[in-house]
Amino acid sequence: MSALLRDPRSMFNSETVHMQAPPVLKAAPGDRFLRIQEVERRVCLKKSAIYARMSAGKFPRSVSLGRRCTVWLKSSIDAWIVEQVDSANGVNARSPKLTETQASEV
Repeated sequence: MSALLRDPRSMFNSETVHMQAPPVLKAAPGDRFLRIQEVERRVCLKKSAIYARMSAGKFPRSVSLGRRCTVWLKSSIDAWIVEQVDSANGVNARSPKLTETQASEV
């Protein structure tokens, strides 16, 4: 029998693991839930890619409404889409957004 099976504590080193709490979800006025099929259509990604990005912290968290019902807030998906477009355009996420009027004046 290996040492790992005899002493489960040997699997862990002495370093402390710090986990960050996920950001708090907030529903915007008029927000609604989206099922996975609608999220797939809106973001042009398949279910496996959505869950992989969500696990990596690069996609909005889902909300569980029960054992077999997972949804996303429409506002969080819309914000993610805007972030992707801004990233593709080289816009810093922390910089103030230009309105259409301001952008046409530049």
